[in-house]
Amino acid sequence: MAISRTLGTFLVLLNSVLLLSIRPIQQNGHHRREQVVRPQSFQDVEFALNITSDGTRTVARLFGQQDQKLKLTSQHHLFERALAYQYAVCKGGDLWDMVQEAFDGRRPAGHNFGPNDLANGWTETPITGGLGGLPPGWDAAFATFPTMSGKAPTAAEIHNLYTVQDKPFRNSQGDQIQNPTGASYQQYYVPSHNAMLAKYVESPTYRLTSKHVPAQNIPNLIPPLHRLSDLSWYTYSKLASNPGRLRYIGHHFISNDDTKAIFDRILQTAYKTNTPNVAWPGFLASVNSDEGKALLATPNGVGVAWLMIERAAALGRRRPVVRIWNANGFRCMLWDLVPVSA
Repeated sequence: MAISRTLGTFLVLLNSVLLLSIRPIQQNGHHRREQVVRPQSFQDVEFALNITSDGTRTVARLFGQQDQKLKLTSQHHLFERALAYQYAVCKGGDLWDMVQEAFDGRRPAGHNFGPNDLANGWTETPITGGLGGLPPGWDAAFATFPTMSGKAPTAAEIHNLYTVQDKPFRNSQGDQIQNPTGASYQQYYVPSHNAMLAKYVESPTYRLTSKHVPAQNIPNLIPPLHRLSDLSWYTYSKLASNPGRLRYIGHHFISNDDTKAIFDRILQTAYKTNTPNVAWPGFLASVNSDEGKALLATPNGVGVAWLMIERAAALGRRRPVVRIWNANGFRCMLWDLVPVSA
């Protein structure tokens, strides 16, 4: 009982200070994306309580453990799981607030990238033939979603593109960088269904982080066009006659550990089993729910939030819902950016 009260107190305090973890930054008089202060992993409790922001250090001080690892009890796993999920809910709530600010016209639009940006270090290759169709399990999703065309897209309607950062490039400061990051994205673009679907995602930042490049050095070692949300919007805008009608953003073959942890916890709780295998149409959550906010905060959801923030003028006001399910053993996520009537 004492442990439950302690955990409850901890989460209330955590809620109050995590709001400090997302703050606007000005650079040369212009707004840029917020610095989202977060642990290396949602599951890393000790690091989360010692991250270098005043807000999360406050949590550590409350336990008398500033500047050293917090020693938890034998109930460590309860704190760990609660922190992971509660952190995601708080972060997702903040992101959703930022999206709504963008819809209200209170946030700057994103940069409009062009062909020269793609040519700056990237190679884009169409994938055709037998590998050109949708991943297994997605035909049913495209065909049965009620507001789509009522049928799966044809091969001619699917643009399956593999984009790799494999050439020298100039960074945002104009410096020539000889070593490409090796980042790669495989995306399916289906304008006929107002949809895009990510299959493999390895961003330049992720690639350099995995090589233990210090975080402060990374911005100078990546091309200006590097985020999935920016690359996706640029490519979709080339292919769609009206990119503002984009509505569906999917992720297939989710492999990120943070996303998997949140994904599995939601399904385990909803279906009351430790090993849920949930087929389409899966579990549905509004972005206003704790589950929706937690999924928006995952590495696979953050890009959806930023696409709405930076392309709000083109998209118009939306109220997203998200579905998660398992297809042929793969974790899948589909965001439906439901238009809001004026």
